[in-house]
Amino acid sequence: IIPLILMWWRSLLLLSVLLVHSSVLSCLIGTQRQCDVARFVPGHNMVGKGFDIVTLQRKRAHVIDVKTYLNPRETCILCSNPLQNHAYQKLPSSVVDWSASSQCSKNMNSYLTPYKLHVLSIFHQSGLEIEKVLFDNFDVGGTGSNAYKFASQQIEEDRYTFSTHSVTCNHYKFILSPTPPLSVEFKKQLDILPSHYNYSTENEYRKLIQTYGTHYFRLVDLGGRLRRLISSRSCLSTLNGLTSPEVTKCTKQQIFTQPYDSATNFSSGLHRYHSEVSGGDGWLGEFSISKSHSTAHMNWLKSLIQYPEVVSFSLRPLYQLVPNKLQQAGVKTAIEQYLEDTSVKKSPQEPDCEGSTLNMSYNCCPMHASRGNLSVTIVRGWNLYGDVIGKTDGWVDAKVKKTKTLWNLMSTPFIWLLFCSQLCQDWNAEFDLGKVDTSLALKIEVWDEDPKYDDLLIECMKYLIPGTQTFTCKSALGNVEVKYTLTCDPHLTGEKCSLYKPTP
Repeated sequence: IIPLILMWWRSLLLLSVLLVHSSVLSCLIGTQRQCDVARFVPGHNMVGKGFDIVTLQRKRAHVIDVKTYLNPRETCILCSNPLQNHAYQKLPSSVVDWSASSQCSKNMNSYLTPYKLHVLSIFHQSGLEIEKVLFDNFDVGGTGSNAYKFASQQIEEDRYTFSTHSVTCNHYKFILSPTPPLSVEFKKQLDILPSHYNYSTENEYRKLIQTYGTHYFRLVDLGGRLRRLISSRSCLSTLNGLTSPEVTKCTKQQIFTQPYDSATNFSSGLHRYHSEVSGGDGWLGEFSISKSHSTAHMNWLKSLIQYPEVVSFSLRPLYQLVPNKLQQAGVKTAIEQYLEDTSVKKSPQEPDCEGSTLNMSYNCCPMHASRGNLSVTIVRGWNLYGDVIGKTDGWVDAKVKKTKTLWNLMSTPFIWLLFCSQLCQDWNAEFDLGKVDTSLALKIEVWDEDPKYDDLLIECMKYLIPGTQTFTCKSALGNVEVKYTLTCDPHLTGEKCSLYKPTP
């Protein structure tokens, strides 16, 4: 592992070690005049919007009324915001609890499949009825998110493992009423929504979901988050001497493995990245290994207090807000159908090759480049000149990887070979040499075996290339025809099986 000097998030973490600000909130009942003048608490409009668990994105439309702040007594709740000079700010009537405190934390996780990039636990409390057989065979929910799309594109090209590294800053917490008032626009949509869900009305229900999402927020934490999804080529990492657990360990210690491939010089490198920034003043999370971005980081962190975004939440299904029971059942069915329609067949599980094949790691990736399986056929020999009296005792010596293997092929009468060179029978002796180092040459030797001294008749060297090839070794003492088949190990290609081949 080659450390690169701690990556961008180390500097961010150093900057984000803020003093945890937590003070006892001072709230009071304000008069209408006071309430009209006061500003809303930061991010109040975020909590009333819908959420789509397929795209994992907040919708722009409000399902809950967060504009109303006066109660029937023409008063409101005003709370001192310790993060903004203790200014008194008003709460929407739909908010029953609010708090302000600042804390930043980091989180790192690793996954083998794209679907594990988001949390499935939202389904455990979602109130939706998704058949178990669908969950067992398909990815349901989150399949439209940018992170899922990025990861899915990667595994179509090669085998990857994934890790997420995030820095999250929490500033404000909202808890909404168990029975929150609906927004005016959502009420209008329900007024024109057909009362029954069926084939003829499913488009209207789908439009409702596309506008308002599948869920709404019950509890929301606002602040900012910088998340980086890292995809690492599984087999290329193995070729560079790195196992998936080692890659994860290094990233958890904030040490990056080398971004380049030293084993096969693969041009696309070991890692790819996808960054997402939530909240703040629009910083895109750009970074450089050689250049500090501490000013941009600090400005982004400071801006989160004024421009927070949803960073964590507890969800409830949208249909629970629908007062009409027939429409409620229809919205519930429409959401379940939407999830089924957007489900994606699960990615295959990582293979397991523990102790099964030479040069194969536990994850079925080659441990070394320039490796392959070799089989050799000694097709025939002719005009073999050996013993002057008697017979020529032909045998072949093949050497690969400094290992000598003797094959006693056949004994042929000298006279017959001398005069019948075109009529000799084919030898066609096949030999499986198994795993070989493809950077070395195959050496063929043909000998005449004698009681006292063996005579070398033919000697030649041949560098191998993948596929099935035939060549002839010639000398003044005879000829031998050789055929071989070289198959590169998985994920290897090139003239000597020395190049990396991306393979899903």
